[in-house]
Amino acid sequence: MEPLEKQAVRLMVYRMVVVFTFFLSSLGVQVFLGLEFYLKPFYYIIALVLSLNLLYTLLYLFFKAIRSRPVLIYLQIFGDVVCVTLLCLFTGGIVSIFTFLYHVLVVIAGYLLKKRGAFITATADCLVYGLLCVTLLYGWVEPTRLGSTFPYEAPTADSAFHSLIAHYIGFFLIAILMTIMSGRIETTSLALGVMQKDLSSLRNLNEQIVSSLTWGVVTMEPTGLVTFANNSALQILGETAPTGWNFNHKLHLLEQEPLLPFTEEEFGEREFEVHLGQEKHLEVVVAPLRSGDSPPGFLALIRDQTEIVRLREQLALKERLMATGAMAADIAHEIKNPLGSISGAAQMLQKESREDSSQKALLGIIQEESRRLTDILDNFLGYVKPPPLKKRTLDLNSLAAEVVTLFKNDPACGPNLTIELKLPDAPIPVPADPDRIRQALWNLLHNARKAVSPKGRIAVSLTPGKETAILDVEDDGVGMRPTEIANYFQPFRRGFSQGSGLGLSMVYRIMEQHGGHIEVTSAPGKGTRCRLIFALESAHE
Repeated sequence: MEPLEKQAVRLMVYRMVVVFTFFLSSLGVQVFLGLEFYLKPFYYIIALVLSLNLLYTLLYLFFKAIRSRPVLIYLQIFGDVVCVTLLCLFTGGIVSIFTFLYHVLVVIAGYLLKKRGAFITATADCLVYGLLCVTLLYGWVEPTRLGSTFPYEAPTADSAFHSLIAHYIGFFLIAILMTIMSGRIETTSLALGVMQKDLSSLRNLNEQIVSSLTWGVVTMEPTGLVTFANNSALQILGETAPTGWNFNHKLHLLEQEPLLPFTEEEFGEREFEVHLGQEKHLEVVVAPLRSGDSPPGFLALIRDQTEIVRLREQLALKERLMATGAMAADIAHEIKNPLGSISGAAQMLQKESREDSSQKALLGIIQEESRRLTDILDNFLGYVKPPPLKKRTLDLNSLAAEVVTLFKNDPACGPNLTIELKLPDAPIPVPADPDRIRQALWNLLHNARKAVSPKGRIAVSLTPGKETAILDVEDDGVGMRPTEIANYFQPFRRGFSQGSGLGLSMVYRIMEQHGGHIEVTSAPGKGTRCRLIFALESAHE
């Protein structure tokens, strides 16, 4: 709907409100004062105004061409000028108390139609009011003959002249004032429109910036009641509504200490971390939103640190492995040669000993333990200084089946141990060193066997993706706590009574050499899943 069209409709509606108010007032006077004899002219004028308003409505409905033009507003104002003139005629003539309505019409025209409307209406008022003065002065019309019951006295020339001049000056003064006011109103409206547009643009820009942030943004009252939360915050915290929930209560559900309210000494920025088990780590920064001396609320910035924590742990692990490797190289070289001499000397002494002597048995123990230590050192050197990879395209499907078959026939696997294998039908080509991958898978299976009971279950599955292949080794064994998972791949971490503590570290190093990675999930009493992730042959092309 156009602005002029809206104004024309509003003018008709406001006219109806004024007329019905006037009508109810007349009825009230008639009921309480019994002056129905004096009120008949009012009813005639009311009926005329209602008829004209009905005419304006019909023109609006059936003549669409005039809706958005000022002509419909001019017709209504000119009709009101005529009605005001008749009202003055029947209520005392030029001394009527209703002559102020001429000025009201100039104000309305100036507001709706600006400068031109104000001066045209003032001119119309002058013409009609002048005609009223002349008519009454020369007696062309007698209000009493037309049924007016109001006291009436014909004006003199002087009174008619003075009234005419006073009203003419008033009409045009009001038109001038409305011109000035309408100009200022228009200028203010334009400036306000520009400010609203700028404000809307800034609001939209702010919403775009806040919604685009990967950080979660939350504003809250001092009690912790959230007043705003962007999409990232809702996703990170698992909420659905952007307002109305309590931040303190949410922290309590995440097993964190309540954050609010702060004491006066604590006003300022606070930073802390929220650890949601081993799967999610959050960084939360909270600062007060100040307004004057007292903070009206708080701002919380939340960032998902899961990937950063994972990379940090991997970097720390690599640093520990590098330090261990440097130490291992020195130790291995220092120990291996003397150990070989001890083993050789024990072997020579054993040959010279009698078969039934205790000395020969002790020398056998020395040889066996020397061999075991030599194996540990060989594994250690293989971990610290692994041989160059001999990569080729291999079928990961066939390799996994081969290793699992060998593992099933290992004497260490009891008859009640359940080993499940789930492989896809199609081959899965990956660029890798077959011997190193066999070693990694064998170490994982060997470690899973230690974790389960004699009647436990070990499941191996291979899942191909678009660019990666996922090899899972899962058991229903004792499982691990989050602190144990963090140290899972550290060298010499012996979770069981047997082993050198290097098997899982070698798995980590093998996957790192192949450009893949390993993920571990576990829970105490629920078992462990080790996931090897390989890049497919197609991803390297």
